[in-house]
Amino acid sequence: MNRVCQHCGELIVGNRYRVTSEEEGITLLDMIVCSLCFVEAKRLHLHTEEINVKGKRTSSRSRKSHRSRLGI
Repeated sequence: MNRVCQHCGELIVGNRYRVTSEEEGITLLDMIVCSLCFVEAKRLHLHTEEINVKGKRTSSRSRKSHRSRLGI
């Protein structure tokens, strides 16, 4: 998995986070970021979640998105 922050471009050391933003069901932002960019995203009240690589469980939000794209 890519270990570069999609916001600042720095190498991610430690935990990775997903930052998303939606408006009227349209995804405007979906990035994997480092901890510093995660803190900034939280300050901006964007949806954030830690990525759990060990469990590799897909969030319900992600599952819903995949279903709608597949027409399920």
